[in-house]
Amino acid sequence: IVARENEIKKFVPKDYWTVSANFSGFNVLWQDRKTGQTRLFDKAQADAIVSKVSGQEGTVTEVSKDSKKELPPLAYDLTELQRDANRKYGYSAKKTLQLMQSLYEHHKMVTYPRTDSRYITDDIVPTLPERLKAISAGPYRKPVQNIIRTGFKVTKRLADNSKVTDHHAIIPTEQYADLSALNSDERHIYDLIVKRFLAVLSPAFEYEQTTVKVDVSGELFTARGRVIQAQGWKSIYEDDTWDDSD
Repeated sequence: IVARENEIKKFVPKDYWTVSANFSGFNVLWQDRKTGQTRLFDKAQADAIVSKVSGQEGTVTEVSKDSKKELPPLAYDLTELQRDANRKYGYSAKKTLQLMQSLYEHHKMVTYPRTDSRYITDDIVPTLPERLKAISAGPYRKPVQNIIRTGFKVTKRLADNSKVTDHHAIIPTEQYADLSALNSDERHIYDLIVKRFLAVLSPAFEYEQTTVKVDVSGELFTARGRVIQAQGWKSIYEDDTWDDSD
């Protein structure tokens, strides 16, 4: 930790440049053939590349396509929830815990908050359908119905007895979700928990990534794009302005 802190203190910011170009509606970025780096710390070198390729034709040398998957995030423990609440709403760790205590003790809509586990135990698995039904209200009704209709598979990414100590991950309870009973701050925290719970029970996000390599006067330029095959768990956050997967 001390070594890392000293490294941070000694860090000196440095300006860098990138070189991009436009070919028939898609952008490409210069890339060093040897290192794969796209940043140039020498402006003269960047200017030289620009002069060399400006107005020149490019030749597509490689097009590759790869199918990729992004698995759902893990369920919340308290630290991860506090981190996301701070990122999205600016809540302090203390405020998030206080809101969690209210949701747990007063409203009884979420499980025990002071946990450091991001998994549930096997004995909780049979209760998941009831928990889904309990939160099937308001904006959560449609995604819950989709999950119930298509079914869900509980893997070791969610249920793992060996990774649970005193308390399991934070998830909704079987208590009916009376959203009108929550104030705006409680609603924010509850929204995070419910959406994470729904995401965990959803399939992977799948896409096809295409990489195009273009040679321009001996310089390498690349472009990457993706075609979504299945929204999967990311559909839970499609109406959010903020997303925890980035």
